[in-house]
Amino acid sequence: SRLCRALDQFQRREVLTEAIAIMAFFKVAAPVLAFLVAPVDGVKVQRHHHLRGGEIASVAMHLYRHDCGTKSKFSYLQIPGAGMEPGAIKPFTNVLKDGFFEVDCVKDYLFEHGDKFGDNKASYKLGDITNVSIVHYAAHVPKEDREQMTHEICFEFCRTVPDMLFFGLTNGRECYCTPYYEMEASDSSECDEVCDGDKGLICGGKTKSSLFSMHSCSNTAEMLTNTATSMTEVGGELTALSELTTQASTALQGGAATYQDKFGQAGDPGASDLMQSAKVFAGVLDKALGVAGDVSKSAADLDGKAKAAAGGELSSSKTVGEAEDLIKEMEATTTKAEASIEELEGLMAAMAGIADEEAAKDAAKQYYPAMYFVDKKFDKMPSTCTGEASEKPIVASLDGCARACDNDLHECVGFSYFGVAAGQQQQQQQQPGPTGLCFLFSKLKTIRYYTGCSEQGDHNDVQCYGKLSKFEGTAIAPNPSGKCEGCLKEAKQADRCFA
Repeated sequence: SRLCRALDQFQRREVLTEAIAIMAFFKVAAPVLAFLVAPVDGVKVQRHHHLRGGEIASVAMHLYRHDCGTKSKFSYLQIPGAGMEPGAIKPFTNVLKDGFFEVDCVKDYLFEHGDKFGDNKASYKLGDITNVSIVHYAAHVPKEDREQMTHEICFEFCRTVPDMLFFGLTNGRECYCTPYYEMEASDSSECDEVCDGDKGLICGGKTKSSLFSMHSCSNTAEMLTNTATSMTEVGGELTALSELTTQASTALQGGAATYQDKFGQAGDPGASDLMQSAKVFAGVLDKALGVAGDVSKSAADLDGKAKAAAGGELSSSKTVGEAEDLIKEMEATTTKAEASIEELEGLMAAMAGIADEEAAKDAAKQYYPAMYFVDKKFDKMPSTCTGEASEKPIVASLDGCARACDNDLHECVGFSYFGVAAGQQQQQQQQPGPTGLCFLFSKLKTIRYYTGCSEQGDHNDVQCYGKLSKFEGTAIAPNPSGKCEGCLKEAKQADRCFA
């Protein structure tokens, strides 16, 4: 499901990039193309502090919802009359636009001759043509409430002015909204005035305007629901994986504690060290589970808020802004959940490869007790071994352990297996799945075999195994000459039992 979402975003980005390229080539078609690309969304973004839920795309489109999914509510038939009733304009009331991107740097005819009510009203020439007027930020925002100008400040204002499809910035500080723009002849100057509110941005020039297209969207409730659905889907995946990881951690901790005590008393430091490594790895799993649990809790809380918000009225600037904040929180939580999933999947990789017990059936038949390659007289005796680990400790049945070694094709040559020990039976009944402990090795170094164990008992589930295809026809008993690279460093008999 995460791959599908990523592919969908990639496809949307491709469509959007192509539209922007066409717009750059045919500047006269900018207003039309702005309508064509208005519903397109879905690319990764960067937050801006002035606007809620803000995003900036790789093609410099700033987005404030992920996917409009609806056509613009405006048409060119509605543009005549735009901005002609300044007294009816109530900025920051209803949010009408959800994103913007830069389209041009030109001397805008409308800035000079489309200002019906501002400083340039004496030069107004559109009354008999389109009967529209630009709307100035400074004309509608009291001086004490004005902020130093940036792209986002201007957008935050113009997105709430009806019938406006573009906004322009000039001279580093002047912001105006316009239903369209028209390039007129000008000098060779550029848009090179930095914004008063952000010296890293350009806000037009002395005579030219930096122009931005806005696009419309009216599906905030739908986006809340869709974003929440996406988050809960990922959250469900995280919950399921967390349950499996918890089972593994519990089995590792319980089995390692039982066996570490047994082998500590039996004087088998190698086996005791293996159990300690299992405990350490269980601690790593528990830490990752703690992070996953926090993410899951956040997801559940946000899902409740999203359902409440989607069921309310989302039309005012305040409620839409709050919804956009919520969408952004859910997106961030989804990203965290996906990161937790990837971490847990990495930690559980070896165990995930043997999850299908049916597929692992009889895999152990390709493995012989390691003592078979040392001294066949003792190949039925319980044994433990140490070596170079090829994987983290895992929880598995004997066949599952063998299958894990098979999956580690170029590394694993054998493993030390510890079946369900006395004292673990109750735990096994309470917990689904295998609870045996398995330690995979890329090289076997030492082995200890117990000749004092009876033929009956759970100690017979403890055995060091070697892969038949690796050791068939060879002897790995310790070689005093030190010239046998594949031989064990030590094979020690213990005339007692660990159980």
